[in-house]
Amino acid sequence: MSEEEENINNGLKMTDDSEEKSKVDSQQSLAEPEALNSKSEIKTMEVHHHPQVEKKSFKEYLLEGLMIFLAVTMGFFAENLRENFVEHRNAKEFAVLLIQDLSSDAAEIDNAISMQNLIINAGDSLGVLLKNNSKIISTGKIYFYEYLSMRRWNLVTHDATLQQLKNSGALRYLGNTMLTRKILDYEQAIKVISLMQNRFEPDKIENLNLVHKVFDQSYFNSLDSLLGAIPINLPDKNKGVIMYIQKDYPFLTNEKTVWEQLRNMAYNSSSNYRFEIYFLNAAKQQAFKTIDALTKEYHLEHE
Repeated sequence: MSEEEENINNGLKMTDDSEEKSKVDSQQSLAEPEALNSKSEIKTMEVHHHPQVEKKSFKEYLLEGLMIFLAVTMGFFAENLRENFVEHRNAKEFAVLLIQDLSSDAAEIDNAISMQNLIINAGDSLGVLLKNNSKIISTGKIYFYEYLSMRRWNLVTHDATLQQLKNSGALRYLGNTMLTRKILDYEQAIKVISLMQNRFEPDKIENLNLVHKVFDQSYFNSLDSLLGAIPINLPDKNKGVIMYIQKDYPFLTNEKTVWEQLRNMAYNSSSNYRFEIYFLNAAKQQAFKTIDALTKEYHLEHE
């Protein structure tokens, strides 16, 4: 080989070596950023995996606990105040309804006392007439007083609000123990009257059965139109009644023993109603005491 050819071959070999070296350098250059990135990620992961948390002092923990306690306590008191406000408002509404019921009851008691006094007077008058039957001028007077004496008049009360308070447990809304006691005392007074009415009911039925044996119902019917549903007019105030008692009407029997029973039943009816009126007046006074207590407790006098 000539020297010139050898130089050419050496030049080509150097060129190939240079290119190979350039490729290696290029690959190393590409690999280095990846290695750097990998190392950076490892360092970043190490930072997140091991965070540095600043420790709090005991005073800071105590302050945070105190703040939480105060927040819970204030919430509790706020809720308690809200419940008290609602209960007081409900109690006042119930108080108004109770006063209305008690006022209605007081009016019903007055009606019952008036009617029962009328029945008592009629029974007493009938007893006197039957005792002195030889001096009777007209039988119309006996019919009239028997018509009034055999009337049955029971007290009807309004207890819807009180029963609602008791059944729902809302009676505790009233709060005042003395006030609650007055309400329950009134309820007890009404229960006593109801028991008395039930006790006297058999006597009223017996008297009514006896009346049907002696008197003709058709003559009582004519008194219905003269006196109405509530007979409040006595003979000296009603011209129609005055004319009625001056007439003679026949009886279904004149048996002496039956008439004696009728007289005794008239007196017995009057006695029972006198006893009942005593307790009606007591219940009425208790109703007024309860109304007064409710009015003062909830400041309702100006409403």
